[in-house]
Amino acid sequence: MIPADVDMSDLARQLNEDTVAFAGANAPQMEVDLQPGLIEATSRAANGEAGSLGVVVFDWTPGKAADLRDVAQDLMDTTGLDTVIVRAPGGGAVVSDIHSRAVVESAQATFLSNWDYVGATQILVDDVANSGMNWIVVAVAILAFVVAVTVVTAWAVHSALRARLA
Repeated sequence: MIPADVDMSDLARQLNEDTVAFAGANAPQMEVDLQPGLIEATSRAANGEAGSLGVVVFDWTPGKAADLRDVAQDLMDTTGLDTVIVRAPGGGAVVSDIHSRAVVESAQATFLSNWDYVGATQILVDDVANSGMNWIVVAVAILAFVVAVTVVTAWAVHSALRARLA
């Protein structure tokens, strides 16, 4: 459930502006301290294999850890970002439309154990970007193999029929 004191429309607006959002009484100072590094990480994600990324930082932790996941999911749905990270002093959450749950949870474990929010976000981007196979390359390779087998089979059948008729 989204905590009552979280302004989701403001967070979505901030994410849509520059992919980074802050909430809480210390938001202005966090913005000064963290925003440049987090924007660099989200830009690197978008320009690489990690897809579009949004980062939300709270200066307080909601009562339930699951609330952070709900905030992240709602913001991902609202903004259209591929992945949204929500970080708070007492926890965090990562949700993604393009990365498998296993990849996200593996990257999230490392992310949550690092108190350097900028450094942790950069590591998460690297972990997610380097986590899996390039399925487009795999699909093209399979397709090329199927085409090659079909051509060779057709040629062999055609040659066998010509030999019988000769």
